[in-house]
Amino acid sequence: MKRLPESELDIMLIIWKRGRAVSVNEILEIINTERELTLSALHSYMRRLVEKGFLKCFKKGKQNYYEALVTETEYRQDESGSVLRKLYGGSLKNFVAALYDSDQITMQDIEEMKEYLDQFGKDGD
Repeated sequence: MKRLPESELDIMLIIWKRGRAVSVNEILEIINTERELTLSALHSYMRRLVEKGFLKCFKKGKQNYYEALVTETEYRQDESGSVLRKLYGGSLKNFVAALYDSDQITMQDIEEMKEYLDQFGKDGD
């Protein structure tokens, strides 16, 4: 699966959050609350997402609607595995250490992770 540039990922996050087919006008309205984007630029992003296999496009009346072909979970799993392999040599320990060293995680985060790992260990038995 290809890694998405931030602009295309922003669009996918909107569609995933909606959980249904979305029109270009609806996406534009949401995106323009955070940053300004022209309709023609959005159409270009949408076309690329279709070409990459992330979206399918269909007409409903006079409008094009877009629906996700890749789930958010699938993308997150693929992307997180890629980052872990490329930047941390596949080591989760090195990844967590980098987050800790840069003050990106708190002790509460670490406690939550411990609880998750404890539960994960119990479920794996």
